[in-house]
Amino acid sequence: MKTRLSVVVPVYNVEAYLDDCLASLDAQDWHGFEAICVNDGSTDGSREILESWAERESWIRIIDKENGGLSSARNAGMREARGDYVCFLDSDDRLLPQACRRIVEIFDASESEVITYGGFALPREETTPWLEQCLSPVSISYGGPCEELLFSPYARPFAWRTALSTEFMRRENVYFDERVGYGEDQVYQFAAYARSKRTTLVPDRLYEYRVKRSGSLMSDVRADEFKMLLSHVRIMSYVWDDYARLGILDEYTHPMLSWACAFVANDALMLGGDECSEVLSELGRVVAAHWGMQPISSAGLEKCELRVIHAALTGTRLSFAVQKWLFIELHRYLYGHLSTARSLLGLNHGLQ
Repeated sequence: MKTRLSVVVPVYNVEAYLDDCLASLDAQDWHGFEAICVNDGSTDGSREILESWAERESWIRIIDKENGGLSSARNAGMREARGDYVCFLDSDDRLLPQACRRIVEIFDASESEVITYGGFALPREETTPWLEQCLSPVSISYGGPCEELLFSPYARPFAWRTALSTEFMRRENVYFDERVGYGEDQVYQFAAYARSKRTTLVPDRLYEYRVKRSGSLMSDVRADEFKMLLSHVRIMSYVWDDYARLGILDEYTHPMLSWACAFVANDALMLGGDECSEVLSELGRVVAAHWGMQPISSAGLEKCELRVIHAALTGTRLSFAVQKWLFIELHRYLYGHLSTARSLLGLNHGLQ
């Protein structure tokens, strides 16, 4: 059977989960795929597990490399892809039995260059309202990048539910940015969507995402809100630099700056004074690298968004009262829940 789909599986010290992951591939109801398992310098028993599976199953290919991180491992697998299409499976997650077949069917039927599909939390009880929304896309196709696609809650994050045609990947050089240690999924998806001539979102739930795993990079970073927000600023910097190179950044001034308010500023305003100032200052530096005050002022932002961006650009150290007031105004605009904003402030120990 011709290889239609290449499933890239980055593997690093996941011996407790790897059998379950590979068993989900073995359970597929269609086998016109290959699994490219990239052993990223594992020091536990992961390599031995891969070898045991490869001895039994012809659809597994193993690539060994020195440890270089998730993006490096994914890129190594993508470059070895033999299928018409490429998708991803993290080695502590699982695919549903129909996943490989449906991914190929959706590509063939839609003639898309990129598709994004849904999934479930693993275990199911660990889901949240936000995750449920994120993993439940509506059915829609886009003939190129647009604000609705780029900032849809159904389109980002999680690279593992965004697949692409191999021809498109190589033609447009769509790979993971190996400079990004955290948030590589968002940078990759923004890059793919910006270059795709047709992107299709489908409601099919094809993936099971393990929500919590001790020792994962995401768990470590999320444990430190200040560190996470600085990472978010870097993610935006990479995205904005890429869109500037493509010559399309100015088309998205309003939504990009609104994204900055939601992705960084809202949570930064819940931090203590020094940490809040540092995050906003870093945000201001990145904003100033791409926009002056005139295009920002005329972008159509809400007043609360403009005030936050202005504070970031000027390096203004906010008093506790102003910081609290800005948070309530911004949170109420973004999420529409004033009582929630106040309760969040009450629970936050940084604002005392």
